Amino acid sequence: MMIVDTKLKGLCDEIVRIADPVRVILFSFKQDTEGNLSSVKLCVIIKGGDSRLVEQKLYVEIDSELPFDVLVYTRDEWDELIRDDMSFAARINSSGRVLHAAD
Repeated sequence: MMIVDTKLKGLCDEIVRIADPVRVILFSFKQDTEGNLSSVKLCVIIKGGDSRLVEQKLYVEIDSELPFDVLVYTRDEWDELIRDDMSFAARINSSGRVLHAAD
């Protein structure tokens, strides 16, 4: 598994500052030929509220050197989705790497 680099840590810190999430999970990443991160996909689970608004807020407010995609779910949405073993959320839950956990 890759080492968490400073750009990813900075991005995660910004997400935590803006969204106060329960969890941030890295579920996909690309690396350049030297093995440096070139882009990441993150799943952010928030306590409650409007996940779409939080997702928009993250894209608008975060200026990251590291290109990123983010999926935001409320804890209730997440808990429901991971019950289905065939769901994308269940795959993220089983194979993703937790970068931040508040619980």
